Amino acid sequence: MQVKYLRSYISSLKAFKRDKSLLVKIKETENIFIEDHQNKRLHYKKITCKHDKNRYSIRVINTQYRILFSKHEDTVEFKCVCKHDEYQIHNKNC
Repeated sequence: MQVKYLRSYISSLKAFKRDKSLLVKIKETENIFIEDHQNKRLHYKKITCKHDKNRYSIRVINTQYRILFSKHEDTVEFKCVCKHDEYQIHNKNC
């Protein structure tokens, strides 16, 4: 599976640059997802969205953060890492 990191995803990671332990958890979550996207620890979830029929989310392990992404055949585009309230805002007008 090929992974693309959108500019919005990279930008959202910059907000956590002082929290090295969270960045490690995010990277660990990405690796688990790439190896086995159905792993139960990820809380893999499809999001109902009119504009993006392929939108999903996973939970960053042992945190309140979620990673939003779009899945297209064998390519995944990571869109952002966000708290649950921000996650709802991203999906509100979807």
